Amino acid sequence: MAYPYTEKLALPLKHCHLNSYHFKQKCYYDNVYWGIHLGEDINCPANTKVFCIGRGRVVYSTIHPGDKNKKNWGNIIIVAHKNPLTKKVFFSLYAHLQKRFVKKGDSLKLNQIIGTVGKSNSPENGYWKEAHLHFAIYTGKWNGLVLPGYWKEGDFRTKLSDWKNPIKFISSFNKQRALHSLNENL
Repeated sequence: MAYPYTEKLALPLKHCHLNSYHFKQKCYYDNVYWGIHLGEDINCPANTKVFCIGRGRVVYSTIHPGDKNKKNWGNIIIVAHKNPLTKKVFFSLYAHLQKRFVKKGDSLKLNQIIGTVGKSNSPENGYWKEAHLHFAIYTGKWNGLVLPGYWKEGDFRTKLSDWKNPIKFISSFNKQRALHSLNENL
């Protein structure tokens, strides 16, 4: 499948602040080690609009409902993007959504609304006690299955090095594009 080039990236939420689990933070729930967190959890009110970070194509859009006994992703969307400078594909991941407005195969634009943040303790948000968006960037090969939210030593699904700090990734991507454009115009 061909993926569209992504010229610019933006944050997936407007007016929300990082204040929950952070990228590469060691996570414990009920005194059990879950692993290293592979994204940023951004606490915000339920039903907050979630925007696509750049042009791309939806490669995964479904629900993995949670319940009181087993936490999960809830509604999750994964979007493939292509860097026009390196020609490499990377993926943005959005989870714990109340609603998904896109399906697999949809072409997306920068800042297109793709869903809303799920309310706490609902199957849609994966049954987590706080309304939040799990947002991640993955640069490795993707095999069509849901990606993990945590990484532990010996995890065979992905490599820790394939996950990037999403906020820094967006900033670095935009700086590279701006420098490239500036050099082209000289």
